[in-house]
Amino acid sequence: MTRWSTLLLDDASLAQMPELPVDDVLRHADVVTAQRMKPQALYERWEKQQWSAQAIDLERDRVDYEKRLPRSARKALEESIATFIIGEYTGLDLLAPILTGAPEEIDHLYLGTQIADETRHTQLMLRLGEEVLGLDPDPKRMLVQAWNLCTPPHRALSRLETEIIREVQERPADYETWLRTVALFHLISEGVLALVGQRAIVQSLHEVPLLPGVKAGFTAMCRDESRHVSFGLHALRQGVREGHADAIRDVIEQATPLALAIEEGGDVKDSGTGATMRSLGIDSLRRQLRLIGIDEKFADHVVGLTERAAPAEGH
Repeated sequence: MTRWSTLLLDDASLAQMPELPVDDVLRHADVVTAQRMKPQALYERWEKQQWSAQAIDLERDRVDYEKRLPRSARKALEESIATFIIGEYTGLDLLAPILTGAPEEIDHLYLGTQIADETRHTQLMLRLGEEVLGLDPDPKRMLVQAWNLCTPPHRALSRLETEIIREVQERPADYETWLRTVALFHLISEGVLALVGQRAIVQSLHEVPLLPGVKAGFTAMCRDESRHVSFGLHALRQGVREGHADAIRDVIEQATPLALAIEEGGDVKDSGTGATMRSLGIDSLRRQLRLIGIDEKFADHVVGLTERAAPAEGH
């Protein structure tokens, strides 16, 4: 290969995504976030990286799911998609107050693109729920079915998101409240949970000649997530520089044990390193804290909290 391989995902069409080298997909968000792009550059990337949730053909995926996947793999896929049905719909539902409270005009402009992404992701998850898993086609009833498939830590994190979002709805001009919301939504929900979960699905399907629609959709979502996380890190990096690190740390301290308790249940491992979803989540958290300027000592503290909480969650 004669070019920088990670750029393959930047330029790939939806049809090309299932065939991309898996390592490029898994590393993509790390490469993008390390560039520390500002909202205008992220907006410009969004304009070039459009895809259609309706264009993904799921007919073969339904047959693969019903007739070719082992029962254990079907159960794991069902639980993963259920988590994303709730997560993407919640993201769509809760992102508007973050847009309203954005401190700068360019932040507001960029966040409009993220709402469009969350709408597309939600539409894809609803299609996967109905057309692959066979869940109720009515979105309201499907959301209830998916909620019942989620783990207690995931429900607890969703409740925390609702509580934090309510704060920014009540005080949309309060910059520190806005930063707390971004820390929870972009760094934890997007950067630890969604990104690691998407990577796990892509990794688990890499050498399996099945579910091409699922592969394409989750690969495209990984690319979108790199922009979402990059924006959050930009906003939080600026907030840390302006003296709001304590407020950001407070939310991360509350949310991280819940997020990593969700990852604890994942049995997908990286084929090269043997890393579990939980360890990948911890690595992602540490990397993002470094990028926003929060010291390693705090990262050790938060990871220590999750390690002490893990046995109780698994009991």
